Amino acid sequence: MAIEKAFNIAIPNQPYVDDFSDGTEHASVYNGDRYIKFQYHAETGHIVNVIGNGDTEDEMVANEGPLMEGHLPAVLDADAAPLHAALITRQYTTGEVADYTETLSTTDAEGNDETWEHYWNDGTGLLSQIYNIESMKWVDNAIVMPEFKTHGITRESFLEGINQQVAACTSELARSGVYSDGETAEITAYKTTLENIETKYDGIDHWKIPFPKSPTFK
Repeated sequence: MAIEKAFNIAIPNQPYVDDFSDGTEHASVYNGDRYIKFQYHAETGHIVNVIGNGDTEDEMVANEGPLMEGHLPAVLDADAAPLHAALITRQYTTGEVADYTETLSTTDAEGNDETWEHYWNDGTGLLSQIYNIESMKWVDNAIVMPEFKTHGITRESFLEGINQQVAACTSELARSGVYSDGETAEITAYKTTLENIETKYDGIDHWKIPFPKSPTFK
């Protein structure tokens, strides 16, 4: 029979920023086997997967699978370390998690405040939004927490994508007799919006920037 053990998940002040200074936590519950045997890489310490589990240590051993070459086993008591157990097994629930909303310092074309919203996963999945779980390690007989998950696209890469879109617009506008006056105006407006993004959103995290709808190129 699986155990249920309450624990708290620390929520960063805002997504993708490694800052937990606000002390926000979300109540969660681990719901899996108490004893977990996992294997980790003998040199790097990276935890790979569970190879045995059970309500008792004997049951864990009875369910134990083989070790991969170059790996070593370790045992975790989920009753004493439910957060770590949840990270390793993904067997936990958070219930509903409040989403993050931020009002930006910019306005849209109608003069309305622009906002950015991030949806935290409900139920199971919150931990994988906060951490790169695969980076979790076992070092000196202790869990080393996984790396914080930052945004997957750098600002430089984002702006390079903007520049590519601007160049595409320039090329399309140079094509004679392809677009109607209305379509030309739409592409021109899109290009102008893109050209102003870096200035308008200076100091704002690039993942929060509301991207304009792209016109259809022929």
